[in-house]
Amino acid sequence: MRICFLVPELGRSGGAETIRSYARLLEARASFEVELIRADGEPIPEGDDPYDVAIATWWGTAGHLWRVPARRRAVLLQSIESRFYEERHFFERLAAEEVLSLPVAFVTVAGWMRDLLAELRPDAPCEMVRRGIDKSAFPPRQRAPREGPLRVLVEGQPSMWFKGVHEAVACVGAMREPAELTVVAGDPADAGEVDGARVVGGLDPGGMADLYAESDVLVKLSRVESLGLAPIEAAHVGTPAVVTPYTGHEEHVVHGRNGLVVGFDDAPGTVRALDRLARDASLLGTLSEGALETAREWPSAEDAADSFADALRAIAERPAPDAEPALQDLARARLRRLELTREYVRQSEAALERAEGERDWLRRALQEARDHVEELGAAMRGLEGIVAQKDRLIEDIRSERAYRAAVAVRRALLRRGG
Repeated sequence: MRICFLVPELGRSGGAETIRSYARLLEARASFEVELIRADGEPIPEGDDPYDVAIATWWGTAGHLWRVPARRRAVLLQSIESRFYEERHFFERLAAEEVLSLPVAFVTVAGWMRDLLAELRPDAPCEMVRRGIDKSAFPPRQRAPREGPLRVLVEGQPSMWFKGVHEAVACVGAMREPAELTVVAGDPADAGEVDGARVVGGLDPGGMADLYAESDVLVKLSRVESLGLAPIEAAHVGTPAVVTPYTGHEEHVVHGRNGLVVGFDDAPGTVRALDRLARDASLLGTLSEGALETAREWPSAEDAADSFADALRAIAERPAPDAEPALQDLARARLRRLELTREYVRQSEAALERAEGERDWLRRALQEARDHVEELGAAMRGLEGIVAQKDRLIEDIRSERAYRAAVAVRRALLRRGG
């Protein structure tokens, strides 16, 4: 079976590692031939020998699917990618959303995305394959009783707004109990300033396993996730997690069993949870055992590759999805994009008019202020002239003979009276 992954790049992100893992494990099977194609850099293959399945792995690569000769086309959804962008990234969000309207099959990495697609695109074939864990790289660890400060590991790239790293660091800094803080980032060089923390990164799976095992608790306060790989990896070595209720957490974190779930923007609650773990060794031990139990039930990388292979076979064997419902949905998405773009332009023009009006008002106010200053300056110069004139008049009076005689008489009278 010939398949190809269309990729934007293959960096150190968890999503890129998932693609590499699937490609490597599928290639090891005699029935699969796998290619990775850089959609933005390498020539797209042409010819009469089509792939059985061509798979887009990011919204920016989905538009290249029809440049690849393929019998079936699919999109690997590792998240709902429009959520990665802030509101100011207006056009990127809309473009990422339109991928959900394409006439393709979908493979998701979490159940919540499968359920969402069932609502948005009930006509689209959808398979769900959870990310597997390399059990050899993340074996269970014997954990000695904790001594000293609580060792807290915060995972996430600080420069990504939705990872909540700075919020997590602030919570650790606000703890009453002593704690040691480490931040693990995908790109430490781009981490920026992280107060009071040791920042590490660029670790291979074995290095990550050691880092998890050296920590008492993992903290992940993300706002956007597809599944959240770090808490699952940490659970395999017995390290529990404190997480926000991001999408996907419910598939592996059970509050009070293998971790703690705190609210979004609930810094006091997060601090209390960490202080509780620092004081209660029994609770920390219970959560650690629960994490190991969760890990035993989680699929391995090989299990995930088997499920992914089954999903690809199912996509290849089923008829291609009916394009009509997808095109109708895509047309609605395009219309929505057009209307939102018009509204965006209208608001931008209105904001520009307001800015120009404010600029004109400021110019008038500045000129009025300058005129007022000039008037005040002229008045001050007039007062100075009057004062100078009075000073000259006083000097003239003092220089007159009668004035000097009167002063002499006054002084003589004062001496007699004294």
